[in-house]
Amino acid sequence: MSTTDRVAVVVVHGIADQRPGQTVREVARLLCQGGDGAPPYVQGEMHEVLVPVEKLAPGGGSPQEPSPPAQPTGEARKPEAARLRPGTPSGFYQAQQPASAGVESQEPKRRAPQPQDLGVALNDYLLGRLVLPEGDALYESTRVTLRRRADERSLDLYEMYWADLSRLGTGGLRALSSLYQLFFHLSTLAADVVDQVALSAHGGRAWRVLQRLHAWMAWLMKGPTALLQLAMLLMVVFGAAALVAPELRGQLIAAAFGLGSLVLVALSALAWLRGAPGPARWAKLLLLLAVALVSLATAVFVLSAEHWVPRLYFGASALAVALLGWYLVERYSGATLGVRLLGHLVVLASAVMLCVYGKLLLPSVSTQGEWMITASLNAGEWLLAAVLLVWAVFVAVQVAALSLGWWLGRGCDRAARASLHTARLALIGSSGLFAVLSLVLWSVISFVAGAAVPKDLLYQPIVFRGTYRSVEIFLEDRVQTLGGFFTPLVLAFGLIVAAILLVLLPSLMEEISPTTNVDAKGVRKVATEWAQRLGNWLGKGGRLLGTAFKSLVPLGALAGSVFYLAFVLRQFAFTMGVGGDLVAWLAGLLEAFEGETLIAAGKWLAGGALTIAALGSRFTQTFGRLRVAIDAVLDIDNYFGDPPNRQPPRARIYSRYASLLAYLRDSRYARIVIIAHSQGTVISADLLRYLHAQGRLQGIVGALPVALVTVGSPLRDLYAERFPLLYRWMGSREAGFADAAPAAADLGATEWVNACRSGDYVGRFLWTPDKDAARFGVAGVGPDGRVEAQRAGDRTEFCLGAGGHTHYFSNDAVALAVEIERVVAGAGAQPAAVSSPPVRR
Repeated sequence: MSTTDRVAVVVVHGIADQRPGQTVREVARLLCQGGDGAPPYVQGEMHEVLVPVEKLAPGGGSPQEPSPPAQPTGEARKPEAARLRPGTPSGFYQAQQPASAGVESQEPKRRAPQPQDLGVALNDYLLGRLVLPEGDALYESTRVTLRRRADERSLDLYEMYWADLSRLGTGGLRALSSLYQLFFHLSTLAADVVDQVALSAHGGRAWRVLQRLHAWMAWLMKGPTALLQLAMLLMVVFGAAALVAPELRGQLIAAAFGLGSLVLVALSALAWLRGAPGPARWAKLLLLLAVALVSLATAVFVLSAEHWVPRLYFGASALAVALLGWYLVERYSGATLGVRLLGHLVVLASAVMLCVYGKLLLPSVSTQGEWMITASLNAGEWLLAAVLLVWAVFVAVQVAALSLGWWLGRGCDRAARASLHTARLALIGSSGLFAVLSLVLWSVISFVAGAAVPKDLLYQPIVFRGTYRSVEIFLEDRVQTLGGFFTPLVLAFGLIVAAILLVLLPSLMEEISPTTNVDAKGVRKVATEWAQRLGNWLGKGGRLLGTAFKSLVPLGALAGSVFYLAFVLRQFAFTMGVGGDLVAWLAGLLEAFEGETLIAAGKWLAGGALTIAALGSRFTQTFGRLRVAIDAVLDIDNYFGDPPNRQPPRARIYSRYASLLAYLRDSRYARIVIIAHSQGTVISADLLRYLHAQGRLQGIVGALPVALVTVGSPLRDLYAERFPLLYRWMGSREAGFADAAPAAADLGATEWVNACRSGDYVGRFLWTPDKDAARFGVAGVGPDGRVEAQRAGDRTEFCLGAGGHTHYFSNDAVALAVEIERVVAGAGAQPAAVSSPPVRR
């Protein structure tokens, strides 16, 4: 190894390492720690490096070329138009179809790619969608420079940070909001997977029906269901406004309208300065000034006419709710296409209902609070009824989709069946989680609202039957009635969560208190035995869960759908007075599940949610570590996501990654070593393979050899298992390590080293088959300084011992440090014979 050899190490973090600079520091510390001896690297320095980022163009383009402009006609517009309409296939599916008849295009018509090319096609599509944001034009990377004690050679470690392009935020609030992203997006992921299966199967009428069913379910989840619940939350805001002290209401109205007049005057000045000359400019100016004048006049009038304050306060609260709803719908429509018009209609209808019921109730109410709370409850009842009906439509479509998907899957190959199973799990998980969290949310709101409203406020429902002595009793009854559906649903979820926790609990304990597998004397014997037991427990438990989920979850979803339809039938049959003996029988069956379960859950969750939010960073540092499983699902969703703002996270990450590699090429290094953890391994392998398959890798890295070191990689256990149509290139490992695929050369790399821990529930082995009884042995370092690992061709794999998905770069990862040093030194790949398994100690 020459002292002039300069090696660049690119460190790519995973799902559990989202703080800038954290992972590159951990790798640097691992390389510097020398155990009882002197550290091999000394006197490190840290710098911030600015890397210009240019869009990585799809296909045969170069990352240094400017982004091609969007085409106004033809195929380039088809994905946009398709995504604007509810119930249509994904933009990726549309982009793979031939151009529509009668549409002229200068490009040749594209055909659906072969199944093994779907991964490359998806990368091309997402890169073609990307409009690089201005903020991405410059990437600030952390560079850690270490000096090697033995030969004075410098080693530069660069961070490839991508979490800011995928997900942001930490702490308790982020943990809670992450759950809601799951049920808003997983149904879309399910629809996208069905589109991929349809492409692989070359379509057909039945496949098109299945695609439509999944697309409509995704839209129903993100559209009517979400928007109606938003409107119900607005009714809560309106009702809360009634709790303001009477003496403050007039002052509050005057202040709000006075401030509004100032804002409108400022907007009118801005409109005049920025508007184009013409009648439209004058019309906009005069309109804004007129509204500002009315607002100011209202503020003055409120201060001088106290007897008008109740009506003005009611109207101002309704207006405030409508404006808040308009703002939220606009923000939401920026992330979800096809919901803006419906959202504004729902908000407008809710505001109109408030005003209508306010006028109808005015002669019969005695206080402002009674007036506003009753009007909000009246409107809320209609919104709740609409939510129940939309969910009934959703579950009916779900039954049809699950049945048709099972029937179509019988004639497909293994990869297509596995993909359909992934779509089913994503759909059922999304809808089930949505139902549970929505019910818990409203149980919390009902508990808080029931305690806040006056105890003597009577309420007569207008949609649901009954007469109640107080609003609190009415809210409790609504929650208790919903408990007829909630209790069995929670029971099913409880059993699933209990089974998952039973399998994962030892690994989760490793996240909190990691095992030390290697000490100063070498591999600990007790650690070897524990690593074997932990690995076997997780492997067997995971297989049992997979088998159970494949059959029981779809059947449970079908049963739950029928159960919910019966619940809705009972609700509206009683309201309309129809149904006879059938409804009476359903009522008796469902009442067996009704009780205080959901009410109690609301009381506990009201305090629990506030506690988690208050803990903030402390939550992240302790139990927040157990959020890794949620993070993994969110990373998958974002990695495949195609947001309407034309900023796919995958395309942004690829552009930054490719620009960093190009920067290293121009910095005259001898070679590049990529060290990636978790989701970072998927990003690195996908990008390298994509560029290599298109013959573009050399144009980015030049003549520099690239070696890849991965730890905790979900490529095999998660991506190849759950998305096999996109990851056919992963091949099989059933024939044994020596014949397993893929090779490093398939990615354009000179060598690929993979390490894992036996309790890693995200990803473990890439090439070692499950039938290898010695796979969980703790890799030690032999007397010759070589790591005791399995090697074949340009591939190396070993287990670091017991552990979860984090702590890969802790002090006991001695074998990983030695292997990284070997790859950095430029040692060639080992002979094609597989070595003996790691020695038991």
